[in-house]
Parts: sequence; C-alpha cells; structure tokens
Amino acid sequence: MARSETLRTLLRAWASGDDAAFLGAAQGLVEEERRKGHALLADGLEASLRDPRRPGGPGALALRPVPKGRDDRPLLTLGKPRRDLDDLVLPKAVQELIEGFLHEHHHRGLLSAHALKPRQKILLVGPPGSGKTATAHAIAADLSLPVAVASLPALTSSFLGETARNVEAVIRFAESSPCLLLLDEFDALATERSTPGDHGELRRVVATVLQLLEEVRGESIVAATSNHAAMLDSAVWRRFDEVVTFAHPDSRAVQQLLKLKTRGVDQNFDARKWSTKFKGASAADIETVCNDAVRLAVLDGTERLADGHLAAAFTRLSHRQDLLQHGKETDT
Repeated sequence: MARSETLRTLLRAWASGDDAAFLGAAQGLVEEERRKGHALLADGLEASLRDPRRPGGPGALALRPVPKGRDDRPLLTLGKPRRDLDDLVLPKAVQELIEGFLHEHHHRGLLSAHALKPRQKILLVGPPGSGKTATAHAIAADLSLPVAVASLPALTSSFLGETARNVEAVIRFAESSPCLLLLDEFDALATERSTPGDHGELRRVVATVLQLLEEVRGESIVAATSNHAAMLDSAVWRRFDEVVTFAHPDSRAVQQLLKLKTRGVDQNFDARKWSTKFKGASAADIETVCNDAVRLAVLDGTERLADGHLAAAFTRLSHRQDLLQHGKETDT
C-alpha cells in the first residue's frame, strides 16, 4: 500500500473510531518504513504501538496498588489471562454472544462517537467445569486486559459492614485501572435476599453489590460467574448487560475438545467412542484426562496418543472423584 493511501486509511480509521483498522494500518506503516531501510523510525513507531500503558501491555499490570482488607490481605489477585479463545470449544450460540460482546469493545471508539459505550458487565452461569472462568480469561486475552480475580475469602468479613466496603474497594479499583474484574462464585455475594434465615448484613452486602453494578464506570469489564443461578438475587440479573448460559459439552463438542487438547502429539484414538464415554462430563474433566493422557504418551517415549493412554487417565480421574465423593460423605 502506498504511503499516501496508508495515511488516508489511518485517518479514516481514526475518524470512524475503528480501532482494529487503525492498528492494522499503523502496523502496515511500520513494515513500509522497515522495507525502506528506516530501521530507527520503524522501531520507534513499533515501540509506540506496544506502549506499556496499554491494558495488557508489557510492564506493570496496574499503576494503582491492589486494595487490601482489614487484615491486610489483598482483595484481588492481578495477573495475565490464562486462556485464549482458540483454547475453547463453545456452542455456537455462546460463541456468537461472546463474539458480539468483543466486537463492541474492539470498536469502542466508533460507539463513543455516537455517545454509546460497549456492554461492560457479563454474567456467566452454568455447572462447575463448563468453561465460565476460562471464557472470562479468553475475553480478557482478546482485549489485552489483565485479569483481576476477587478473593472471596478476603472479601467476606465477620465485621459489620466490612464485606460491603471490600466489594466497593474492588469495584473502585476496576474503575480506575482497566482490567477484567472476575467475580468467581458470585452467588456467594449476591444470594437471594428472601432466602429463609437471611440477616441484615447479607441484605446490606447484596444491596451494595446491586448499587455498585448499576453505577460502575470506567473501561474495565466486570465478569461474574455462578454455578447456582437459582441462588442469585432476582434483581442481580437486570444489572448485567449480557448473560451467557453454559452447559456440559455434547458428543460433537467432546470430540472437538479431545482433538484440541491432544493436538501436541500424534493422535491414534477413537474420538467417537470416547465422546460416548465422556457423556455428561464437564469440559474441565475432559481437559484433565487429555492432559494426563498426553503426559503418559510422552513418558512412554511414543508421543503417539492411543486409547490405552486415555483409558488410564480416565481411570485416574474416576478414582480421584470417588475419593472426593467419599470425603464429602464422611464430612456429613
């Protein structure tokens, strides 16, 4: 692309608020200067595109200190996303919802030019291990945002009013430091207030959560997950811009997961047979078995994954689950 056309593309993208087109044209300009032998200029332009002040860029993940509770424990754990969208196998309906959500954030400038902003609060509900937290991390990775995981043990306090103040502190942090604020097991903070045996402190916490979600500002995304959607206060649902429901993978999704999670070695197993074996299993359990089976194949020296490796890994998982269930029964 000629330099004049590149500059026109840059200006059109800036005027329309198309962030993706702007970055693409800017990268094209860098490559053009490098081809011309203008290495210093190209390096300088490229350094500007990688400015560490961008969310998710290299360097510090946040300029502000992480908030702490009364006992000086951090209320958040700040880190980089652990998943990409390519790591996930999602139903078409869920994938379309996530892509639509991300599309709005990639074109934030265009929306801003029309006095609009992208949806900011997303609630992910479904059974344990169905991919809720992984999807939240993938959203953060796609938008180059760090992930701020709220620590439920640190948030909840026996001191009157302290839990509500802690929740407010993590929301205020997200408002001032671009990130994806992840509220895992959200039902622990936003339980239905009409639940028998509830008390004044619980109602205060839920009221605070509802108010903060209603008024949240800034560019951060608030992602909440819940394994028990029925436990959430009825008013919570209206505070989220998008609600995504997850389920355990069907037969086709199981086969896709098996292929995806074992792509690092040669595959010599019957995916269709194993999709029946994994019927009703969570995506997390399938990934655990795949990782274990790949380790067995590598240690065998074959690096060729066969049905026997999956069978051994499946047996290990079943044994761990039996021990866990036995422990729960013993505790009760």
